[in-house]
Amino acid sequence: MTQDGMPKKDQRETLAIKRIESLQAELEQNPRSLSFPQLADLYLEKDMVDEAYDVLQKGLHFHPNSVSGMLILTRILKTRNHFPEAEALLNKSIRLAPQNWQAYLMRADLYVRTGKHKAALEDFKKVLMFNSTHPVARKAVAKLEMITADQDIDADAEFSAQPLQKMAEVPEPKSQEPETAPFGQISPKLERILSVIDAFTMRQDYAKALKLLYECKSEFGSHPEIEGRLLKLSQYETAEKIRPKAEAKISESKKALIIEKKQKALELLLRRIMKMQNERLVHN
Repeated sequence: MTQDGMPKKDQRETLAIKRIESLQAELEQNPRSLSFPQLADLYLEKDMVDEAYDVLQKGLHFHPNSVSGMLILTRILKTRNHFPEAEALLNKSIRLAPQNWQAYLMRADLYVRTGKHKAALEDFKKVLMFNSTHPVARKAVAKLEMITADQDIDADAEFSAQPLQKMAEVPEPKSQEPETAPFGQISPKLERILSVIDAFTMRQDYAKALKLLYECKSEFGSHPEIEGRLLKLSQYETAEKIRPKAEAKISESKKALIIEKKQKALELLLRRIMKMQNERLVHN
């Protein structure tokens, strides 16, 4: 209850209605007002979808580069299954505001609905670049890593039977961009292989992930994406693999020396015990 005895829910409702009336009056007086996204958002909260759509259409006529207006309109288009129009608006929004993670999130959701899983995965990853703890994006990346990896390989097949070259070979039209990329970027071929590696990691199949990473490093060199994954997965390597061969040999020789010393000490102790027993028998 509020101080005037009105329930909080009713008070919020009253404030929302007053805000709607205020924005309506503002837009009637000045159709070029930048307040149209706020009014459209309030309309959607009241399930006044048609009213919101009309306000957005008029507002975007005067302000075609309003990112907030385009994102709200995208929500309406998605509910009406107007996916191509929604995707076009999201693409434009991202061009205008490349750091707006909400635009990537909305486009990722759109890609999931239209079956574009690899594109959705990339957009969810971009969401995490700007909002690393976003729960929906984190779960989506984990799930889509597996889905997209299964499109390239049979995860249950023996890894040794899947050479690196074959795993990266995905039929593409000749018009596609080449498998090389400028410095600092990831080639399409490497990007596909990294998706497979991430899928193995999510499945906790670290041996396969590490083996593929080392093959990647052999082919592509010390790429930051490869080195970063190797660093994270190094904890799952065996001590023999991490330790240099020379050091491993030294360790084995040290182990043998320790065992030999222990054996000699035990033999000496045994001889002393036997000597003590013999002395007791003589005295008795």
